[in-house]
Amino acid sequence: MDYQGKKELRAQLSQARPHSSEGLTQQLAAIVSSSGAKTIASYVPLANEPDVSEFNRLAAQSAYLVFPRIVGDTLEFATGEQVRGQFGTYEPTGEAVELASIGLMIVPALAVDDMGNRLGKGKGFYDRVLGSFRGLSVAVVFDCELIEAVPSEPHDQRVAMIATPLRTLVVS
Repeated sequence: MDYQGKKELRAQLSQARPHSSEGLTQQLAAIVSSSGAKTIASYVPLANEPDVSEFNRLAAQSAYLVFPRIVGDTLEFATGEQVRGQFGTYEPTGEAVELASIGLMIVPALAVDDMGNRLGKGKGFYDRVLGSFRGLSVAVVFDCELIEAVPSEPHDQRVAMIATPLRTLVVS
């Protein structure tokens, strides 16, 4: 599938959101527990994204929690007060941390397949950071967004796990 096909799939999936995120906190908490990660990168969800707000609150009690912000054409992760960024997402204002210090990264997605291919919003920010990330990456989607095949291109980066409100899958 080409770029146009990805664009059409993004539009179709975005229109179908939101769905219930009930159960997602428990799925993510179990991943944190088994991973032993001390520094976790998450995100502040937009209204139509899987709601990780409760997970973020709980994770901050036992781990160092950082959030993404866009700097040029890359993502960096930091703590601090959240402010609206250039794409309408919330971004932290504090000091950036080294990517190598992050043990677990919670990655938003519009869709993912069981091979770990994820469909993002099309700007490639997470693909660029995942290319050099060595920790555990977990795509978060609604159950209906776990699809048979996500179109991928050479620059796309896979995730190691998938979390939905009802289940967790380890990518083979």
